[in-house]
Amino acid sequence: MTHIYLPNRRWFFSPATLLSLLFLFSTSISAQSSGEQLTLPFAVYLEAECGEVGENWETNADETASGESYVVIKPGFSSLSEAPDDIPENRVRFTVNVQQENRYHLWGRVLSSSGAEDSYWVRINDGEWVKWFNRLRYRNEWTWREVIESPFLIPEGVATIDFAFREPNTKLDKVYLSSLRQSPNGTKTSAINCDEETDCTAYPEACADEAWIEGECGTLGAAWSYTVDTETSNSGYLTPTGPNLLTEPGDDAEGDRVVFETEVSQAGDYYLDFLMNTPDKGKNSFWVRVDDGEWINFSNELGGADLLTDGFEWRQVNVGGNATSFNLNSGSHTITVVKRESGTKLDKIHLGRSAELPTGFGKFALNCQENSTTPTRPSLDLIASLDIFPNPVKHSLNFNLNAPTRGAVSVNLVDITGRNIRQMSYVKTSEILADELDVANLPMGYYRLLIVSVDGVVSRPFIRQ
Repeated sequence: MTHIYLPNRRWFFSPATLLSLLFLFSTSISAQSSGEQLTLPFAVYLEAECGEVGENWETNADETASGESYVVIKPGFSSLSEAPDDIPENRVRFTVNVQQENRYHLWGRVLSSSGAEDSYWVRINDGEWVKWFNRLRYRNEWTWREVIESPFLIPEGVATIDFAFREPNTKLDKVYLSSLRQSPNGTKTSAINCDEETDCTAYPEACADEAWIEGECGTLGAAWSYTVDTETSNSGYLTPTGPNLLTEPGDDAEGDRVVFETEVSQAGDYYLDFLMNTPDKGKNSFWVRVDDGEWINFSNELGGADLLTDGFEWRQVNVGGNATSFNLNSGSHTITVVKRESGTKLDKIHLGRSAELPTGFGKFALNCQENSTTPTRPSLDLIASLDIFPNPVKHSLNFNLNAPTRGAVSVNLVDITGRNIRQMSYVKTSEILADELDVANLPMGYYRLLIVSVDGVVSRPFIRQ
């Protein structure tokens, strides 16, 4: 798991030291427009046996496989020098919708018993076949491996992923496609391709009376952090940080909010469910509001007990333990979640007509919004030190990034709604990148300094006073 937000640490420099750092290490080029398209978080799991399995393949049972089954080419087939004939019988095909053109990482959960049975031919959207033959074997155990030449550039829309046989007896259990530079882990994560009603994008009629919303796809206030975790829905979740807000939120709580915009096609009574993780009584509540309704202190199980989960589990929003529904017209609606207790984790939201709780990850829907506070690169915090000062700031904000990363770096100023209001480009040629940013013209309020490189992302909050 990778945390994007860490508490700020201040370094204090003498004027001479600061000037030396700026002179030696800062290599500012020019500010760019903030109109660049932002990368959206995207991650799906696909079961091999639920793909389009060709007639020359077979599906076998295995208790250690995801879904307790896997696919493998039948005995007698191999094609070492080139891909086999391009016919459905020779391949396993996966079909998935992607929301945005991007470079996507492709992983397979595979099992190989020897060096003579550890390869596939792989392609995206009927493109060139890639010979995937490196590092598939791991102690005769199931293991996740990234396909050679991954990540692949995939345009927005429907994409096909084909696995064709190369060597015999290379077993395929599960596939993971993601814009995140994070490796998948284990088998318990839900796949979207084993039930037609699971994918709202491919089968919208299955989701006509409900809405599914990823937590990281709302408009995030500065108090919320995004954590990459490949065992959660869309491989990421949210956590509020900072002091608790136990009293009903007022208009000054903008930075403590996440705002979700959604639509329902049918008028009626709806129930609101959260896929959440409440580890203890001090981290088990949110403030919740639908449209301009009353604030709900969501801190109880149905029945009135303290709201506690075993990891991420679905819970229904309620008032004091009593079941609560929301009478909604067809059309657009706003769901607002505000920090009540820091450390309460939010993965996904379901708005539906049934009072029955969802299971697993629920359904898959492409509804993520552009939000620069949920970057899809891993955090640099594990290998980097970022200091900003003074904080709070009136006129000039200094930053100092100490990290081994080299090359193009973008420095972004992000407001509490997640809007990227200014972007500067740098070329980092040494261990330290430092600069002074003029923030005197920013309105007073909460902001975040977000630094993005090919190696990852690191951010710090600050206050313009």
